[in-house]
Amino acid sequence: MAEQSLHQQFARIRIHDNGAERGTEEALTPVVTTPHTRLLELSPHNVRVREYLMEHDTTFRQLHELKEKGWNTLEGDIYFQKQREAADNKADNQEAIFHKLHLKIGGEMRTFGAFLARGTDASKINALNLCLAPGAYTASILQQYPNASIRGVTLPFESGGHKMIIPYGPEDPRVDIEFLDITMLIREFLDTSFRVPPGHPDAANFITSTLFHDQLFDLVLCDGQALRTHPRAEYRETREPRRLLAAQLVFGMTRIKHRGTFVILLHKAEAWDTIRLLKSFCSFARVALFKPRTAHQQRSTFYLIAKDVQTSSIEARQFIDDWKKAWVEATFGGEQGIGAASAMPDDAEVDALLKAFGPSLIQMARPIWSIQANALDHSRWLPGSGPSKTSRSWSLQSPAFHENAEPPKFRNPNSIWRMRAGSFSSSSQTSSAYSPRSPDEQTPSSPLTSNSGNQPRYAPRHELDEDKQKKMAGKWR
Repeated sequence: MAEQSLHQQFARIRIHDNGAERGTEEALTPVVTTPHTRLLELSPHNVRVREYLMEHDTTFRQLHELKEKGWNTLEGDIYFQKQREAADNKADNQEAIFHKLHLKIGGEMRTFGAFLARGTDASKINALNLCLAPGAYTASILQQYPNASIRGVTLPFESGGHKMIIPYGPEDPRVDIEFLDITMLIREFLDTSFRVPPGHPDAANFITSTLFHDQLFDLVLCDGQALRTHPRAEYRETREPRRLLAAQLVFGMTRIKHRGTFVILLHKAEAWDTIRLLKSFCSFARVALFKPRTAHQQRSTFYLIAKDVQTSSIEARQFIDDWKKAWVEATFGGEQGIGAASAMPDDAEVDALLKAFGPSLIQMARPIWSIQANALDHSRWLPGSGPSKTSRSWSLQSPAFHENAEPPKFRNPNSIWRMRAGSFSSSSQTSSAYSPRSPDEQTPSSPLTSNSGNQPRYAPRHELDEDKQKKMAGKWR
């Protein structure tokens, strides 16, 4: 990319950050994005990954074309600038709207099977919810397991976090919450022999106490995002998303039961760091990806759902150690001792990972990309798109974990997990709905074209007549 073109794009980043990846829910979620975000997208290793995916998957190539169109439209700049202003200045009633929106997402996640837990008496599960405010997912877990016991950690409202909506503590003894910044729990990453340098900007802010160290949880849910409304030291700005991700992963993985369920919010399935994370989870758990239709459609946001986590495996222990080191590097690394960016991989490392994991990545992520592409293809602000556009058909994801079915036993962690409506099964063979395809092959078909049991039917727009499309318009945008 020419230097002038790159500077032109950076000049617009402050206005619309992740471009076509912002949806209407951005008006309620002030998530941190900076020029550093776009710089990472344009880094050689991410460009190399993108070229591979565009060559091997039609759905991703179509999504990339839509996102690039979003980057180059004034309508997108105006749309997302308004969204950012609303997010940074939201009124009290918008917290309630935000909560209601995520209650709907929680319902989708229950249908998908994200909250299913193992055990002789699953109705009395112990759950850990990190970054839980305003509490919609905790409420969703309690709807599925009324006798569950839930512990949580969340950023205080006074520090820029979301306001709690659900009852907790004395009002609901099932929910016990600690209000603090999880990224500052230094003893999760370093033992007592480490002394914080006196000149570190956060020397007086690190928390040396430990939380829930004597408990193990059946279900761990991590829903944290670095927020613009959270005041913090300047050195943390570009590295806060990675510090928060590392903190959630380490805190959650060191407290999950053997064969427990781990759910975490992620972004950009096509990003290098995300791909490495997905590959790691696949080495010690059964993995499925979930993207809601209630919100986050235009964004790259999705949830990783890991079942049967093998906590005692070598891979899991190495995973925890690696993310502890990532937090330390982002907090104390560099020449000044105030954090450093993660090391950039070379071409050989990128090519090796894509060769080993590329086909599986495409199989898992295609439904995620498809939902995002469908939303962008029908957005009002993107030129050539709109609610009446029906020229393309997009694949949709199916429920991966059926509520009435016992999760299958842990087998080969490197196998490809076949997803079908109402079931979740393991196979070394790829399934027809999710198998990798060449760019010249047909668009993947939707696995959700029949109603199985109580599972909802989400039909692609091209299957709906004009009247039904109008009624569904609000659900698809």
